[in-house]
Amino acid sequence: MDNKKIAVRIKDPRLYIKLIKELRKKDIKISDNSDILISDYEQSANIFIKNEEEIDNTVAKAVCLVRGKREFNELLVGIDTNSPDLTVVTIGDGEILEEDRANISGIEDVIEEILSRYPYKRLYIGIGTGNKYGELVYKLLSLRYPFIKKVDETRTSTKNHYVNIKDKDVRAGFLIALRATT
Repeated sequence: MDNKKIAVRIKDPRLYIKLIKELRKKDIKISDNSDILISDYEQSANIFIKNEEEIDNTVAKAVCLVRGKREFNELLVGIDTNSPDLTVVTIGDGEILEEDRANISGIEDVIEEILSRYPYKRLYIGIGTGNKYGELVYKLLSLRYPFIKKVDETRTSTKNHYVNIKDKDVRAGFLIALRATT
């Protein structure tokens, strides 16, 4: 990640604290002076935030701006389906942006939230379909997203020297997302 910093000018103390906490989770550095500004009162800010409900979207936009981008060239979403609790991994231009857990009934909402949060040029969604949960999730999501891909889950959770991710479900979601591009 670039060493760009973000200036935060927020009048609401509760909003300020919550926003700073979320920015720090994404390893975004805060500075008083920066080219990138988040504000709740300066209309000319790069990112204008009104209330606490907009924190996730604000942080997602900040992630793009810190990397010197307005949008990601490729947004990859991989869904590991080894249990009723699904693991959703989001990758933007080769870097893991977030990992979520969802159940089968809430997976559409999680995907919709991710897609509305991160700006992108191309989108790839892959679902590991090596079990009954995968087939069910594929059928459910392919109605809304016809471009979704079934991905062979073979050896997605095994450790290798190319992917250094400790959580096996996140590692599987990462590899499923990468395989969805082929």
